[in-house]
Amino acid sequence: MSSFDSKLYQFAVKEANEAVAYDGKGQYRQAINKYQRAAESLIQFIKYNNNQIMIKKCKKQIEEYLDRAKLLKSHLNGARSIKSATDRDIKEAGGEGEISDEEREILDMISGTIITESPNVKWSDIAGLKSSKQVLREAIVLPIMKPKLFTGARKPWSGVLLFGPPGCGKTLLAKAAASECKATFFSASSADLLSKWLGESEKLVSALFKIGRLRAPSLIFIDEIDSLATKRGEGSESGGERRVKTQLLSEIQGMKTTENKPMLVLGATNRPWDLDNAMLSRFQKKVYVPLPDLEARAEIFKIHTKGVNMALDDEDFIELGVRSERYSGRDISNVCREVIMMPIRELDASGMLEHPEQEVKVRDITLDDFKKTLKKVKPMMDNKDLARYEDWAQKYGEY
Repeated sequence: MSSFDSKLYQFAVKEANEAVAYDGKGQYRQAINKYQRAAESLIQFIKYNNNQIMIKKCKKQIEEYLDRAKLLKSHLNGARSIKSATDRDIKEAGGEGEISDEEREILDMISGTIITESPNVKWSDIAGLKSSKQVLREAIVLPIMKPKLFTGARKPWSGVLLFGPPGCGKTLLAKAAASECKATFFSASSADLLSKWLGESEKLVSALFKIGRLRAPSLIFIDEIDSLATKRGEGSESGGERRVKTQLLSEIQGMKTTENKPMLVLGATNRPWDLDNAMLSRFQKKVYVPLPDLEARAEIFKIHTKGVNMALDDEDFIELGVRSERYSGRDISNVCREVIMMPIRELDASGMLEHPEQEVKVRDITLDDFKKTLKKVKPMMDNKDLARYEDWAQKYGEY
């Protein structure tokens, strides 16, 4: 590597490090510029370098930097569209709820959590969970679609908690509910709302709810809410975490929903027993999302093998449903991913994929492929874990 090459690479590394620093602070415009400069420097670097390992590494870095810059650009464009929409909503509301310059900066920071259009997920895309779907339809979809039916004492719920084993479709249920009623969908997790800077996390929570009110009808979905709202007073709790919990409790408690501006908070957790009692009380509906039943498991196998040549009939899928007891939807998805790769793996092992121009025929997937894989890929939940969810559901929730 020549002296010129070395300096060019060092410059690219310096620009990339600065980009990451800006990215972490939420200064996305500066980060985009730095990511692009780092990518451009690496492109020039590989023109003068013959080391194939180094070239491969640089190409991967270039792709990562440009992808991140593209993502940040879309986030900023989303923030601008929401900014103009919130300005319009403020005017319609007679100037109430004006957003400060500081809150506009916060809006830029949370733009990655905001989806301005309803997710393209339908109830039919989710196998089983009929009772969970019905509860969400009553709590979210109907009050937004038919607001005149939910007036007076029959007012809609403002908070719904989805709990159950991991990988059972809680996030999909939230997206489908937002899609059905064409509400603005705000998706956030603890990672999105927690910041290492003092006081910033509370501002993020406050800004998210303020924008949610302005963009109503809206649905604020907080995934892994147990990470934000564990029981207060425990030894591992820091002052910053306690302030975030207090802010979140205050926002949910003070949330106002009207006939014209319905708004709902939807939380999801795999550990409902870790939630603070005050937070539990904010969610009037607590919905258990269990492992899929036999019929749903058979349907999930079909969903995750769609478009792949199969030598299976409906009875074979029922057998798979029987063999996959205690498997979550995510477990079944992992099984299917492993199975559909088996014919490709066999072709690769035989050397038939060495020549790109050579045409190959991929064999159909068989029931035996699934049987072999089910012996290797085991479910994540055992009976003891399931019993804990069942007990909590009987004590606090509903089916």
